Amino acid sequence: MLSVFRNNKRNVLNWVIFGAITFVFVFTFGSWGGGNVSGEVPTAATVDGRVIPRSQFQTSYSNYYQQMASRRPGYSPEMAREEGLADTVLDRLISNELLAQAAEARGITVPDDEIAKVIEEQFFGGKGKSFDADEYKRIVNGLYGTSEARFEEQLRRDLMAERMRQILADSQHVADAEIRERFEAQNNRADIEFVRVDPNFFKKGMSELSDADAKAWAAANKADVEKFYGEHMNRYRQPKRVKARHILVKAAEDAPQADKDKAKAKLEEAIKRLDGGEDFAKVAKEVSEDTSGKDGGDLGWFGPGAMVKPFEDAAFALVKGKRSGVVESRYGYHVIQVDDVQDPVTKEIADVEVEIAKQLGKERQQKAAARKVADAVLAELKAGTGIDALKTPDVIKAPAAGQPPPKPGEVDPFAPRADSTGFFSQDARVIPKVGVSTDLVKIAFALTKEAPVHPEIVEVNNRLFAVRLKAREQVDPAKFLDERAAIESMLLAGRRIEVVEAAVKAMRARARIEKDPNLMATNAQY
Repeated sequence: MLSVFRNNKRNVLNWVIFGAITFVFVFTFGSWGGGNVSGEVPTAATVDGRVIPRSQFQTSYSNYYQQMASRRPGYSPEMAREEGLADTVLDRLISNELLAQAAEARGITVPDDEIAKVIEEQFFGGKGKSFDADEYKRIVNGLYGTSEARFEEQLRRDLMAERMRQILADSQHVADAEIRERFEAQNNRADIEFVRVDPNFFKKGMSELSDADAKAWAAANKADVEKFYGEHMNRYRQPKRVKARHILVKAAEDAPQADKDKAKAKLEEAIKRLDGGEDFAKVAKEVSEDTSGKDGGDLGWFGPGAMVKPFEDAAFALVKGKRSGVVESRYGYHVIQVDDVQDPVTKEIADVEVEIAKQLGKERQQKAAARKVADAVLAELKAGTGIDALKTPDVIKAPAAGQPPPKPGEVDPFAPRADSTGFFSQDARVIPKVGVSTDLVKIAFALTKEAPVHPEIVEVNNRLFAVRLKAREQVDPAKFLDERAAIESMLLAGRRIEVVEAAVKAMRARARIEKDPNLMATNAQY
């Protein structure tokens, strides 16, 4: 331990408290030495030659996984893999090391007495608590599996990284004009009335292009066809699929081991019957505890993502007509038989251009019909017609005061509809009854009492809107002093995060970072 502690033996604290220690500035303390107090450590990554031990990554990953699981009920290792949690954790450890190196390059360090103070406060409760050097050594060597020197060095680098973050963050400020602009954006409000015209309303009666016309349309609109094909590639790419059946003997993940052993033994007896030549469907009907058992275990065709991972991996590894051994999943124990296999297929653009042309051609017709109605509504609004007095056909107006709204099914949900948003602020992301549209927010706050109608049709999520300002609310400037500090704090927090992220990004671009390519492969839980 540090010299300030080495000769300071006091009463022993219960070492169990160390299991819950977390510093706000440290990802984790962990078994950085991989259980080897003196030798080389397995590596997760190197950053300009500086090692991030694999065990530090493993402990960090475990801590982050537990945090995610506590916040998101049902969070599973499969979800963590799909969301790339391991990559996120390792990247954050790399960022921490980059910041520590930046601090080092600027001569920023953390003296021994500060390290001692942090350990005393965090591990031993601060002033008045006891520290015991022998106990400290036993915990660091045993619980954390590393030497005191490595433990203290990692703490030092974490503190240096945090100091570098703070220096970067403290360099930021927010101008008064920015604060006032955000104040007005949060407090100035607008209410707009609109008519929404959805092209889907015009599907009825639209004629489909013939094959010959569609082919001609595709040739004349080649770029549009290619764009649609590229954007909807998954529609034309069919992954490998298998047709399989299974026998399941259920066993809960948290079941006692004796119950699991009993379930597995039952399945193994069924496998012996199959090995003896009995029909799979017959055995499945008699043994399987899945609802598919009544159908001989038949699951039909399925592709990637349809089944739990262990089941999917086993099924996709089999060739047609072959059977697996015992496969364990969170549902229990399975034996799987693959009856057929479909290899992945990708339809080329030449094979689907007529299909795409028909769809795009029909969509263009619908859009043109919708535009015609929207333009008619806009002309009425420009002429001063009230939203409840529009004469354009098919427009559904809000019910008169005291009248109930239409019942579900009474009107076409895609019919052109007149309505108003209600008040929303200038920094709103979502406009009530409209959706997400930063463009429409800007338009709404550019409208005035003298010029309330926007002169053009606005498109939001493929729907067309004719809009007119209904009312504006201006905030009382006197409120600015009351809200100034909170707004400044909010803006400054965002600015500080951004400057640290930008600095780390620049450091990454210059650094030599090597991740262990075997890290994920050798740790199935990642």
